[in-house]
Amino acid sequence: MQHDGAEFSVKEYEERTLNAARLCFLLREEREVDDPWHIVVLSLCAFERMHTKESWEYVLTHKKDIEDVAALFETSSSPDEFRAGLLKLKERDLQAQIARAGLK
Repeated sequence: MQHDGAEFSVKEYEERTLNAARLCFLLREEREVDDPWHIVVLSLCAFERMHTKESWEYVLTHKKDIEDVAALFETSSSPDEFRAGLLKLKERDLQAQIARAGLK
């Protein structure tokens, strides 16, 4: 996978997105944070050792994925339900990629 000219693995993407989504969900759950994105970006800088610009680009590029996974944290009542939701999201993304490539 490539982001801003830098290569990173699918596993790195999944872990980074999962961590950002978890933080986004927790911040929203507090109800005191209206816009969690600045904190998510700063957290990526701190914990993923990313530059601020790179963190903002990552968050803005993958905002929909982060929001979708954050919603799973909110709506899932068990680890199995969360895992099933992740699989549905991956399937949806794969179907969209196939459709964009004109293979369907």
